[in-house]
Amino acid sequence: MTISEIAKLAQVSIGTVDRVLHKRGRVAPETISKVMTIVEEHGYQPNTYARNLKLSKRFTIGILIPHLHSEYGYWSLIYAGILKAAKELSPLAVTIDMLEFDRSRKGSLYEKGTQLLEKSHDALLMAPVMADEARALLAVYPGLDYAFIDSPLPDTNPISCVVQNPLRGGYLAGRMMHLLSPHGGTLLAIQTHSNAYNSLERVRGFRDYFNDKPSYSTFEMEVDMAKGGERELESFYHEQSNVQGIFVVNDAVHRIAQTVSLLGRSNQTTLIGYDLIAQNRKAMHSGNVHCLISQRPEFQGYTAVYQLYRKGLLNQVPEQSICVPIDIILPENLLEEKSACLDV
Repeated sequence: MTISEIAKLAQVSIGTVDRVLHKRGRVAPETISKVMTIVEEHGYQPNTYARNLKLSKRFTIGILIPHLHSEYGYWSLIYAGILKAAKELSPLAVTIDMLEFDRSRKGSLYEKGTQLLEKSHDALLMAPVMADEARALLAVYPGLDYAFIDSPLPDTNPISCVVQNPLRGGYLAGRMMHLLSPHGGTLLAIQTHSNAYNSLERVRGFRDYFNDKPSYSTFEMEVDMAKGGERELESFYHEQSNVQGIFVVNDAVHRIAQTVSLLGRSNQTTLIGYDLIAQNRKAMHSGNVHCLISQRPEFQGYTAVYQLYRKGLLNQVPEQSICVPIDIILPENLLEEKSACLDV
């Protein structure tokens, strides 16, 4: 039983529970009674380590992620989860300090990460989407507790990794493509950041699915989304007469769908991509995107902050690997508003 769980059961804030447990501040008598009843029923024991640390210093988590408004808002969703956790934990001395990097500019992750960690923060939450720079940064701070979101990174040792399995995600995308385009043909996997580990693994999983299906031919391509990809896709359609499907390994699928529509190929092409951003939802509603895989970005950010809090303030052993479920979204189960099952 944690303070957060007590707060949910009592339907009050974490700060209110904290005031009740430590007998400070003004709290309504009925609220005190409700909280203490839950405490007694569940045998909650206050963590003296966390309380003592709270009295002496704050626990600051450095956040290192790509620009929030890059990639069509996906990172803003991750930040929303981070911010929610930080607000809940603020009465317990947890603060965050964020720097954003430009993943299209070489050296940006390392540069911004160095600036962030020069402040001697207590822990780091990072999206290691520029693998070599992430490893180089961590090598400079060998004793730092850190957690990953969005992508795993081989040959590292985070205290927690809150990510979806990219290989399985790509394999599942292949299975969905097979179901939606069952008659064989040419398939294309599109990347926009070929140096990203999770992108490479998704493509590998997708191609693995079709390895034993000779009626399909699979290709891969890197597209510069700043240019829209029109020329590359037009050339591909010209060279391949039987293009049946395109798998986009990230949230740019709506942009590819626009290009496919401009080329007059929408009716023959099944499009599968990632993430329930607004543009992808709209593209699915209009019939231009046929399947989306959600990786619960809010959940990732929220959960990773709590794992660092458990390790740094509660002195508990965090969950080293938290595998985000692979949610399949089709037009039939796409709701007008965000589904409650995707809420943190």
